[in-house]
Amino acid sequence: MGQWFAEFFSTLPDVARALYQFGDPGDLGRGWIGGAIFLLWIGPLGILPLYIAKLTYGKREWVSATMGVMGASSLLWWVHGVLPHAWIQFTESNQPLLEGTIIPASAGIDVSEDYRLDIASNLYSVITESVLAGLMIAGIVVTLWAALRMQRSLPKTLASGENKPDAGGYK
Repeated sequence: MGQWFAEFFSTLPDVARALYQFGDPGDLGRGWIGGAIFLLWIGPLGILPLYIAKLTYGKREWVSATMGVMGASSLLWWVHGVLPHAWIQFTESNQPLLEGTIIPASAGIDVSEDYRLDIASNLYSVITESVLAGLMIAGIVVTLWAALRMQRSLPKTLASGENKPDAGGYK
C-alpha cells in the first residue's frame, strides 16, 4: 500500500502535464486553450445571460425569458454533456498513465506468494465508470433542484386586478 502512495504522488506531475495537453488536442503547446474555452463558455454564455435575466425580470419579460433559457441551456450542456464526455476522453486516452498509479488497476487479497484472490480485476474501469455515473446523477440532482427552486419563486396567485375565469383554465 505504501508503494502505491509513493507512485501516486510521483505520478501527479505527469497527470498535470497530461491534463494540460488534454486542453490542446492539436498538440501545439497551448494547453491553456481548454481552460480559456471553459471560462469563455461559462461566463458569457452561462452566467452573464442568467444575470441579465435576473436584471430584466418583471421589466422586459421576453428578454428575461430568452436570457434565462440561453444561460440555463448553456450550463446544462456542460453539466450533462461536456464534463462527462471530457472525463471519458481523458481517462481513456491516459489509461496507461492513470491505471495502477492514480486509479487502482485491480483489487484483491494475496493469499500466498503464488496465489492472489481477485476481487475486481478491472477496477480501473469500475472506478472510471462509477465517477461517470456520479457525474450524471449529480447533474440530474442539480437540474431538479434548480427547476424546483425556480418553480417555487414563481407567483402562485393571480396578479392584482385579475379575475379568475369561470371556465377554460388559467390564461
